[in-house]
Amino acid sequence: MSTHLTQESGRARPRPFRFGTTSFLTARSELLEEARKAEDLGFGTFGYPDHFFMPLSTIPLLMMVADNLPGLRVTTCVLCNDFRHPLIMARDVATLDVLSGGRLELGLGAGYVTSEYEMAGLAFDPGQVRFERLAEAVHIAKLAFAGETFSFKGEHYQVREWSPCPVPVQRPRPPLLLGGGGRHLLSLAAVEADIVNVLPASAAAGMLRASQITFESFKEKVDYVRQVAGARMPDLEVQVLVFDGALTTDRRAAAEAFLGESKQRLHQFVFDAEVTPDDLLGSPYFAFGTVEDVTDQLLRLRQETGASYIVVFPHLMDMFGQVIDRLANS
Repeated sequence: MSTHLTQESGRARPRPFRFGTTSFLTARSELLEEARKAEDLGFGTFGYPDHFFMPLSTIPLLMMVADNLPGLRVTTCVLCNDFRHPLIMARDVATLDVLSGGRLELGLGAGYVTSEYEMAGLAFDPGQVRFERLAEAVHIAKLAFAGETFSFKGEHYQVREWSPCPVPVQRPRPPLLLGGGGRHLLSLAAVEADIVNVLPASAAAGMLRASQITFESFKEKVDYVRQVAGARMPDLEVQVLVFDGALTTDRRAAAEAFLGESKQRLHQFVFDAEVTPDDLLGSPYFAFGTVEDVTDQLLRLRQETGASYIVVFPHLMDMFGQVIDRLANS
């Protein structure tokens, strides 16, 4: 997988689109059927979240998918850093990369669901502390993936003369995904990641701010990443998560109806401001319209922000399968 823009006649060509999806299923047969469907529809990556309230564990599940579907890349979306020591995380990730033949993408996060920490008896430290731990974990993981014996002494983690084994197949490492909606996490992603997931900013209890679903908010954050990344920016892949949408010939009516049900359908969001149909129709996080409308929306998004890695929830797979067909040569 290349993460570089290509050059043609002195001009940078847009990065090709990539599409990913995830799953919330529990049975082996159903999970594999969903993953096969994703592959058949043209999705390139298949992921699974890392939460105590999810029915299955992320790493073994992804190994099963990788073993049965050799055409798919697999991704952790995302591992909670506080659930594992970075050495355990790095060893598990390297093992999965080796056993999958180099098809893993590593998503890491600082943790945000208070109830999970309470379940495990873990202290839910202030955001700055969780962020610092994540930054140290990223540094340790990169040292581990390099394959040389190393030591590390940080504020939160210490490693003494560890010789990493195994070493990932992908060099210099599996692609690293970091992201968020605030400047601390976006700054870390701009400096350390290969893939930057740009989200609305977090509110209390791990919710996302509905006021930040707009195209303008997304573009502002990508511009900030570009400013921090500097010369690294052409090597970064910008990812957007599409939460919901609908195929329809009347986009506005669909958006208005969706807003009427938004409290039930958007359980990830806190409505900290009024959201209008225009906000929804312009948002990169939602897709309403015909296949042609959604295709045009993604082309505009890529042109104006550089975002090219589109991840959708499983209920949108059929819809985006048609979009993938239209964008096959874009």
